[in-house]
Amino acid sequence: MHNCIICESNLLDRVIELGYHPPADTFLKKNELHTGQKFYPLNCVLCKNCKHLQTEYIVSKEERYDETEYSYTSSNSKVAREHWDEYCKTTSAHIGVKPHDHIIEFGSNDGYLLQQFIKKGCKVTGIDPSKNMVNLSKENGVDTIQGFLDNNTTKKAISENGKAKIIIGNNVFNHIDTPNEAITVIKNILSDGGYFSLEVPYHKDLMEKFLFDTIYHEHVSYFSVSSLDFLFRKNNMYIAKIERNNYHGGSLRVYAIKDKQMYDKETVDKYIDEENKSKIFDKETYKRFMEKIIEDKFNVLNLIYQFKKDKKKIAAVGAAAKGNTLLNFYNLDNNIIEFVTDNSEHKIGKYLPGSFIPIVNDDELSKQDIDIALILPWNIGSFLVEKTKKINKKLEFIVPGEKKLI
Repeated sequence: MHNCIICESNLLDRVIELGYHPPADTFLKKNELHTGQKFYPLNCVLCKNCKHLQTEYIVSKEERYDETEYSYTSSNSKVAREHWDEYCKTTSAHIGVKPHDHIIEFGSNDGYLLQQFIKKGCKVTGIDPSKNMVNLSKENGVDTIQGFLDNNTTKKAISENGKAKIIIGNNVFNHIDTPNEAITVIKNILSDGGYFSLEVPYHKDLMEKFLFDTIYHEHVSYFSVSSLDFLFRKNNMYIAKIERNNYHGGSLRVYAIKDKQMYDKETVDKYIDEENKSKIFDKETYKRFMEKIIEDKFNVLNLIYQFKKDKKKIAAVGAAAKGNTLLNFYNLDNNIIEFVTDNSEHKIGKYLPGSFIPIVNDDELSKQDIDIALILPWNIGSFLVEKTKKINKKLEFIVPGEKKLI
């Protein structure tokens, strides 16, 4: 990347380097293990002009979503379902959603969130590039169009139910490599007084909590309020409300609107001031970030290699995309990790990209002779430890960042 995807400036500093990785969501079928896999540099650059943190090398959206069978489902876990239930309730109350309002979600996945709006009597349309997710969403009773967020798909989306009261882009707007064009498309299908609602992992939390594993090729952008405000105002949209939550280790929920009178400048300025004070745009902060995650890497590897030396068997828990960043950054593969467990029927039987670790059902932790469990989604480590203990009480746990056994 030579120019910022938001402001087009060429004033970019490389601040994070994680080595070479395959796209994190490309879970492999058995017959794909020997066909070769593409690895790309996983680096982030920071724009000095608009302060946007973004990936340095952008993998094409077709390779990320069209060329493999997409496996992540938004209703996969209890934590996720509860989060989207809360999202529907909170957003509906804030915006004043009424029966027959039209709700459009791009990156709608298996349709779980839109199902909650259907229960409120809303008309809904999903947009998703993954064929298998579109089919699954339709099976769940959600009208869904296969495609990316562009003029062709959005024209279809409003052809029957009209322009949208809410357009939703949760944990997907940060996947888009042309955000200015996306905002233009969104504005064209948004009703007067309608809102664009997005939720994304928060740049500030990423840095302060050392959430390096939320960085992967599917994530093109790592938004701060500073960069979002710049992006929206550049395209004549305005932030009307900001909320924070702990999803994915720390996320921003932002509501934007075309009406400038609804611009909550006071709140925006407060967030921007906090971001500047936290020094998340300073080079020295990124130097400390890299030092810390490398230190954690060596601490975890020291534990793991000692266990392997003692002939203990290690499995991983949670076949999340972020876990693939951790495993590939740590250089852990199927020679060290026996398997990874997950409860998603769309992942079980496949293999992790890069490490080629097989994905099995959670119950295998009790059926096989496993001594140690490595928690991959460590931001919900406590939840997964308690869940896994019910399957096998004898297990000991490594949670990256804890530097000790649990």
